[in-house]
Amino acid sequence: MQSYKVLVIGMDGATFDLILPWTADNRLPNLASLIQKGTRSFLRSTIPPMTPPAWASFFTGKNPGKHGVFDFIELKPGSYDFRFTNGASVQAKSLWRLLSEAHKKVGVINVPMTYPPEEVNGYLVSGLDAPDEKSRFTYPGELYKILKEAIGDYQIDIRHLGNMRGDKERDLTLQAFHEIEERRGAAARFLMEKYPADLTVVVFNATDQVQHHFWHYMDPRHPQHDPLGARKYGQAILDIYRCVDKEIGKLLQNLSEDTVVLVISDHGAGATSNLGLYLNHYLQEIGLLRFESRSLSKNWLHRGAEKVDKLLRGTLSSKQKARLAKFFPQLRTKLESWATAPLDWESTRAYVNEAYIFSPGIWVNLKGKRPQGIVEPGKDYEDLIQFLIEKLYELKDPDTGQQVIKKIYRKDEIYQGRYTDQAPDLILSWWEENSFTVKASQPERKGLPILERDLGPIVGGRDLSGAHRLHGVLIMSGGPIKQGLSLKETQILDVAPTILYLMGIPVPGDFDGRILTEAIEEDFLRENPPQYGQDLASPDERSGTGYSEEDMEKIRERLQGIGYLD
Repeated sequence: MQSYKVLVIGMDGATFDLILPWTADNRLPNLASLIQKGTRSFLRSTIPPMTPPAWASFFTGKNPGKHGVFDFIELKPGSYDFRFTNGASVQAKSLWRLLSEAHKKVGVINVPMTYPPEEVNGYLVSGLDAPDEKSRFTYPGELYKILKEAIGDYQIDIRHLGNMRGDKERDLTLQAFHEIEERRGAAARFLMEKYPADLTVVVFNATDQVQHHFWHYMDPRHPQHDPLGARKYGQAILDIYRCVDKEIGKLLQNLSEDTVVLVISDHGAGATSNLGLYLNHYLQEIGLLRFESRSLSKNWLHRGAEKVDKLLRGTLSSKQKARLAKFFPQLRTKLESWATAPLDWESTRAYVNEAYIFSPGIWVNLKGKRPQGIVEPGKDYEDLIQFLIEKLYELKDPDTGQQVIKKIYRKDEIYQGRYTDQAPDLILSWWEENSFTVKASQPERKGLPILERDLGPIVGGRDLSGAHRLHGVLIMSGGPIKQGLSLKETQILDVAPTILYLMGIPVPGDFDGRILTEAIEEDFLRENPPQYGQDLASPDERSGTGYSEEDMEKIRERLQGIGYLD
């Protein structure tokens, strides 16, 4: 069977809503050339369209119910507490593991959910789930030293996004985006030349991060558009796309003719909503949740913890925070538990985890599954789920009268596999246009509106102005890929089986995605019929993520900087 080499270029959060107009104007010439010479499609992400489950589904070919990653966080067994996910949370074989076992050479650079790095037949440089450059984030371990000697400092991800309170900080952030992605491109070119591989994957992050913080400058339809700031930052997102497009052009220069190029994004992007939903308060209002009653001393502790938590976040450096976490490993957890509104678990049937409200899911306090569960499995659970769905659909925008939550998914509707039970019970479609953002509960809000529109300006470094959308991008070019073809929709699950097919490797029988045969020339398909192998044996289950408390603090700060954590 004829086979090809494959280069996958990830543009985190990239959207055709921006790419197509900009390629039409020749502002992104390298992407424009790939589109013209190949096939493009809107790429449907996972639900929810978040970085961890989407990239994990890309490189396993499986839905989250089979690989076990549903978001940036996962529930600690036997607890109401959560921990951050990373590559150790992925309970399925990766694309690079399969290819290594088939004696193919692989090179993996900056793909999320790859820390700690796997041993592969080639090299692997972990992505944003690696704590920092001091962690062992490369395979082989000495690769970081080799990389640093060849190109200079290599930075995993941008820091201090949460500090953008003024133009000076914004300018430094945008400069850092360019420098990091240019260095990433240099690293990829060096590794591709020094260690040639059959599959190379490199992911650029800045497209996602700049959209989160600069969308309201670019988009005059944004509900919190800043026309004054737009004079200076209206092209900030375009500039980052152009930077990445330039790096793509450099990667394409020395490719062999037997290479197929794929450009993918894990999800799309669009404007955030300024309609805030106090979801736990609504659950309280409909009788499903109760906040723990507080004495004067507990109220004092709550207010004090809030102040201390904000003080530590705002004044300590990254090193100081990590050092504090190392010597006082439970301090942050204690502060967060004291600073958030505690729940009376013996009277709470359903709740939202407010430590992480960017991607809200509703959890049922199920008996036998939660430490103080009160909802009986079976009919009691089913009746509660139905009641929740009905009441959530009743929420209406106070200004337009439109339904706030466009779609509610039960976990067993969208996930299949042995890990489905670890997902939230209900997932609300926050990613729709003109949707909502979840706000943290405040006990003193009792009796105030559940839905509240934010009419103030975006606070730099704290508020997100760009959110995720369900559809990312897929561009395929070279080899047997059809030219000038536009497909309506494909899925991120389809990428791995298509790569395996192009590389002449049988597609495992338990993959959830399919080979994108409609994008491949008929003659090639006829001469190289797809082959399918056995179901994959799952790797040994891992009991944890391997993060120390110090690591957790570094990841927490990074996610707070992006805006995913309150």
